Amino acid sequence: MGSSYEVYNPFLDSYVEFDEPPRRIVSLNPAVTETLFMLGLGGKVVATDAFSYRPEEARRLPKIGSYIHVIWDKLAELKPDLIFTTTGAQKDLTRQLLQKGYKVFPVPVPITVHDIVSGVLVVATVMNAFERGRELELSLVQKITEFKGRTKRKRVYVEFDLGGPITVGYPTHVSDGIRLLGAINVFDDVPLAYFTPKDSEIAARDPEVVVLEPKRLVEHEVQRMKSSLERRGLSVLLGKAHFTRGDFLAHTGPSFITDALPWLLSVLSA
Repeated sequence: MGSSYEVYNPFLDSYVEFDEPPRRIVSLNPAVTETLFMLGLGGKVVATDAFSYRPEEARRLPKIGSYIHVIWDKLAELKPDLIFTTTGAQKDLTRQLLQKGYKVFPVPVPITVHDIVSGVLVVATVMNAFERGRELELSLVQKITEFKGRTKRKRVYVEFDLGGPITVGYPTHVSDGIRLLGAINVFDDVPLAYFTPKDSEIAARDPEVVVLEPKRLVEHEVQRMKSSLERRGLSVLLGKAHFTRGDFLAHTGPSFITDALPWLLSVLSA
């Protein structure tokens, strides 16, 4: 087999061709950014989106935009040979990048914990880093196996502060992770991924554990979430509430398995 290769991408419905493994990568997908560093390939990343700050080395890289926008002149200066994006909210940005002639590889948004593992293999395949990818995959699978069914079937309500209360339904890695641990998301029967729940419905589903995720774990943002529940007539939930450190459960990279699931298990086991 020569140095050139191609990798099929379902979103593009075509093969992405490579003459050699990419050397100058721009990652606009925080999960992929983290994966590249965990594969030992962080040195190939020349810039990221503003939300790629895992691990700490990624935080120090140049930021060329947000999740759905890029600074086009800075991107042109970097001359990347590959740009990683994701599907969902980045579909339009991916199309714009392709139209401008960039080589782009969108990685699907995971809806299960095992999809996160699959994403590792996708990135490893693109980077021609097969052995590193397999090692990371197996270590993540081992952790998943260790966590499976470790807690009682408690009813869990999760709320993110995204400019307003947002929760998770069935097709999300968060709901799947809760079920994997042995508990159940109170909205696991809703076919929407992320949505604004009715306050009366939250109360009716009577969660035993409440997980609140502010944008950052700072006092004024924690207080904002508490005040929101009180205004909505849900102050009773505060006695069951546990705050994440912010952008924690929502993250879809490998650290959801290595960091977020153990934290969630400790909350559910308390």
